[in-house]
Amino acid sequence: MTSKTLTALIVDDEPLAIEGLRLRLENIPDVKVIAEASDGDQAIRLCRELEPDILFIDLKLPGLNGLEVVQVLQADVMPLVVFVSAYSEYALDAFELNAIDYILKPANLGRLQKTMDRVRERLAPQQRDLEKYRLLKALGETSGLAISELEEWLENPQSPLPTSYRHELVIKNSDNERVFVSVKDIRWIDAAGDYMCIHTLSENFIVRITMKKLETELDSKMFQRIHKSTLVNIQCVKSIQALRNNESMLDLGDEVQLKVSRNYSDAVQKIIASRAS
Repeated sequence: MTSKTLTALIVDDEPLAIEGLRLRLENIPDVKVIAEASDGDQAIRLCRELEPDILFIDLKLPGLNGLEVVQVLQADVMPLVVFVSAYSEYALDAFELNAIDYILKPANLGRLQKTMDRVRERLAPQQRDLEKYRLLKALGETSGLAISELEEWLENPQSPLPTSYRHELVIKNSDNERVFVSVKDIRWIDAAGDYMCIHTLSENFIVRITMKKLETELDSKMFQRIHKSTLVNIQCVKSIQALRNNESMLDLGDEVQLKVSRNYSDAVQKIIASRAS
C-alpha cells in the first residue's frame, strides 16, 4: 500500500458536479485535488502539465468526450482513470480503456473510498518499483555496476553481490603524463608503504594507493595475493616451484621470480585451479 498523497484532476462540464466531487474527495486524507477542467482539451493539457495520479472524468464533455480524452492520453502521460457518469451504458467501453473504476453520479463518499482502495492497490506495486529503481540507481552509482547487473543479482539472492572491477588504471608517469594501463597487461604489483609499483612487460609505474584498496578494485579471478605486499596476475605465471617451509616460487619469465610466503601458501592451489579451469 502506498502512503504518499495522491493527486487528482477532476473533469466535468457541470460546476456543481465538480464541486460535489471535490468536497467528497477532500474527506479522504491521502487525496489532493490539484486542478479542475471543464472540457476534453483542457483535461489533456492539464494532465500533461501536472501529471496527476488519478483522473476523475465525466463521459459527456464539450469537444472531446471522456473516452476520447483517455484514448489521446494513452499515447502520452497516463494517470489512473476513474469515469464518473450519469449513464451506465458506457461502462464496458470505459473498462476496455483500462479504467480503474466507473462511478455513477452522484458519487457518495463510501463509493469513492472503495475507488480509492482500488487506486492504492494498483499504485502500490508501481511505488515499490520506483523505490526499487531509486535504490538500485544509488547502489549502481556507488559501486559502478549497471542496474541490469544488480537486478539480475536480486532475482538470484543465492549468488554473491556482483562487483565492479577496473579494466584500466590511469597512472601519471615520470613525464607527468596520464597513461592508461590495461589491467590485463599488469604482470605483478608490489607495495612500498602507501605506494604501489605496477609492473607491465615494457614499463613500471608508481601509484599512490594502498594495497588493500587496490586489491578491492582488481578482479580476484585475475590477481592473487601471494605476499602481504605482492599481487600477481595469475595468467602471467609460467611455472611454480615448491620451496621449504611451505613456501613457493613463481616464475613469470624474463628472469622475474616472485616468492609465495608461508602465510599465503593456499594461493598456489588457487592459481593452479584457476589455470586448470
